[in-house]
Amino acid sequence: MIVGAEGVGLYQIAYSYYGFLLTFISGGFPTALAFMTAKNQKQGKVLLKATTFLLMIIGAAIGSASYMLAPAIADFMGDSHLTVPIQYIAPALFIVPLLSLMRGFLQGVEHYGSIAASEVVEQITRVVTMLALTTLWIGYGNDFAVGGAVFGAFTGAASALVFLLVMFRFRVWQTYGSEENFGSQRLTILPDISCYLKMAMAILVTRLIVPLSEFLDALIIPHRLQDAGLSISQATRIFGEISGMATIIVYLPTLVTDALSHTLVSKIAEEWKEKQSAAVFRRIRLAIQLTWMWGLSSSLFLFFYGYELGMLLFGNSSVGGAIRYLSLIPLITGIREITTTVLWAQDKKKEPMIGLVAGTVCSILLSYALVGIPGFGYEGVIISILSLEYIAMTWNFRMVRKQNKEMSLSFSIAKETIRLLLIGIGYFQLLHHLSEMYLIHAPGYLQEAAEMAAFYIGITIYTILRFVKTNKMKLFL
Repeated sequence: MIVGAEGVGLYQIAYSYYGFLLTFISGGFPTALAFMTAKNQKQGKVLLKATTFLLMIIGAAIGSASYMLAPAIADFMGDSHLTVPIQYIAPALFIVPLLSLMRGFLQGVEHYGSIAASEVVEQITRVVTMLALTTLWIGYGNDFAVGGAVFGAFTGAASALVFLLVMFRFRVWQTYGSEENFGSQRLTILPDISCYLKMAMAILVTRLIVPLSEFLDALIIPHRLQDAGLSISQATRIFGEISGMATIIVYLPTLVTDALSHTLVSKIAEEWKEKQSAAVFRRIRLAIQLTWMWGLSSSLFLFFYGYELGMLLFGNSSVGGAIRYLSLIPLITGIREITTTVLWAQDKKKEPMIGLVAGTVCSILLSYALVGIPGFGYEGVIISILSLEYIAMTWNFRMVRKQNKEMSLSFSIAKETIRLLLIGIGYFQLLHHLSEMYLIHAPGYLQEAAEMAAFYIGITIYTILRFVKTNKMKLFL
């Protein structure tokens, strides 16, 4: 709200560049280190030291190159105003990989309290830095304001790293660093280096897909919008409205399905390993059913109140239009996440990656082809985003059906969808009339906020009750 849509566009482009390089630098080392440390803590300590040294060299080199070549990089990305943000985010490329690596080690020794506390420290510092510098530097122009905002990535990571180093010094390292705490574990570092590197590279390939897609979008979309006749400022503003505002809102409901995925993965993996097919099939069916109902409810909310959300949160009606266009994201992405979790739990690691790669390629091609059409840029960006999620979801769903042939995934999808649509439309109309009758004298923003809260709470309660009744479950134990 401080920097406006154009500033948010600059912020998103700079962060896409940063996210791609950060993923490339860190690779899969933090996750691989967590696995190796969980197996052998003494080995994990040695790998932590060695990998820290490696990432320090790589991060320092890439961070320094980014700072010095920032003007050329900004021109390559199509906007000279990106020079300052790229320079201010460059130091984070050195510090953040080290922080991620240390958290990976702590995950391996199951010291989750320190990880959680460092996350809080990092985010508080980052947000305070962002708001303070953006407010102070907005008078110097959007590029300096955005530079102050992205600099929060460095200050937040630095504060969290210092916090963890203190924890290591006074608590963690005493617990996990001394030789006697490793018992009789053998240090077989040389044979396991190959396993460690292979695991890190495999994780890197999977994790690099999404940051690479976002980086390519940041390269292609603004350029193609300019090819369609828009100015640099207009192209950046549209990119900011969609990628930096609308997508944040439409992806929020997927936090629920993400939490569901984390809950399910270990249980499905354990039951699949023990060949308890009936229990696995039941969990999959219930997970997909709940995700479908929750995603559809959230999509209804976003469609009905997209314009109100855009005006209330960003003061921008164009964002509201984008939210309505992207309202199916909670449904599509939720199914994709759940099916990805199911496939991973059943030792099918490559299948979700194939679907994501196919979706990414299709999304990039559609972005290039559609965004450059005069007057169709906005819609082209939205179609490309939806195509990525839809292709990945369809592929995953097909693989789940193939992997679990004996299971029936039918739970009257058409019937439940029609029922939910009718309930949602009727409830929306009812709330709208009640709002006009009883809140007519209240401020407009208060009236809209109360109506939206009542709709989401009501539709959520209905979804839960309907899910419980359909599956003959007990709501209270």
